[in-house]
Amino acid sequence: MASESEQLSSSTVEKKNSRVSWSLVNFYLDLLLLMNFVVLMLVAAILQFVFPVGLDAEGWELWGGDVVDWQNVQFTTLSVLTLGITIHVMLHWTWICGVINRQIFRRSVLKPDGTDTLVGVGLIAVIVHVIAIGMLIARWSIERPN
Repeated sequence: MASESEQLSSSTVEKKNSRVSWSLVNFYLDLLLLMNFVVLMLVAAILQFVFPVGLDAEGWELWGGDVVDWQNVQFTTLSVLTLGITIHVMLHWTWICGVINRQIFRRSVLKPDGTDTLVGVGLIAVIVHVIAIGMLIARWSIERPN
């Protein structure tokens, strides 16, 4: 039978092994963001430089996909990249707020009272509204062909 100190020592090792390494989480997230960015740049370059412009691209295919398929891949890749960047910023939000408070505003960081979280949620709401307003303006401004 194991002694009490051996049991404590093994349970401590189990707890350490079951912890999430935030450094590894950040590393893998950054790696996924990099790979996603490379795919996005490849797809954008293909759409810009390989397919003919506009209606001339109708009927052309590359690797089984036409220009609309490639545009859909580009939008999906951009959406995944946006989600990944949002998660990345959320994981670093405390650090970002600390840098802004200490380095930019030259003030000491106040006790964590949730203000930083509210600012982050507000910032996301502002960004979503700016995008929505831009889309509405574009929708109202688009001109149909004759």
